[in-house]
Amino acid sequence: MILKITQKIIYEIDGTINFGFNKLLLTPQNNESQKILDWKINIQGGKKELNSKDQFGNQIELVSIQNNSNKIEYNIFGKVETKSNFGIKEISKKDLPLWCYVDKTHLTNPGEHISKFYKENILNFEDLIGSLHQLSFNIKSKIKYKKGKTDYKTTAEDAFKKRFGVCQDHTHIFLSIVRMNNLPCRYVSGLFKPIQDSLDLSMHAWAEVFIEKLGWIGFDISNGISPDDRYVEIAKGFDYNDVVPVKGIINGYFIENQNLELSIDILNQ
Repeated sequence: MILKITQKIIYEIDGTINFGFNKLLLTPQNNESQKILDWKINIQGGKKELNSKDQFGNQIELVSIQNNSNKIEYNIFGKVETKSNFGIKEISKKDLPLWCYVDKTHLTNPGEHISKFYKENILNFEDLIGSLHQLSFNIKSKIKYKKGKTDYKTTAEDAFKKRFGVCQDHTHIFLSIVRMNNLPCRYVSGLFKPIQDSLDLSMHAWAEVFIEKLGWIGFDISNGISPDDRYVEIAKGFDYNDVVPVKGIINGYFIENQNLELSIDILNQ
């Protein structure tokens, strides 16, 4: 499948910018399930200063924001050829050591509610993939998908207590429980094209678990499937904090993408 992607991100600032920088995690890379045919980020109100990669291998762009601006806009145009690998990716020699992906993080640290749920959903290591899919199903059944009930700061434990959340929350809860089983797992952000066209697309999140002799296996908890050719991976990390699409400093104040105006369109070409 070839997916044609357009994305617009606008950040409007109160007052005048004296100085500012944005770190972008908006550029996908080639892997077993995707080939980048074209990808451009046009910037209004800023200038790209450098490209680099972080410890996870994610592509980073550093953008300086023009003085006296009150808005910065990113227009993204891309074309990606995708294929279904049944959610399986080989381990890369450039990956961090697997033990790094077992440690808890602030967003995935389990509390009383998740710990109780963990005891009720013990993984069957004789059928680990099936058991992980069952865990995914049980999380989705317990935590109803609903926007506006959580935000980028919501931890897995807080979302579990609310009984509502979005893909980010489903993924954090899944990672929390998988890590309690001492299995390496990571957070993946990207884009997803639903079977039915939608005018309300946003960035998507899913999990990957490392399984011996297979590699990294993807689990989209919110949709109850493993990623296929409708998915485009953008970035990966321990949790959402490692894959924030846009964050930086403006006039000395830290900003993140929760205040952005965002629109995404994905077409099957």
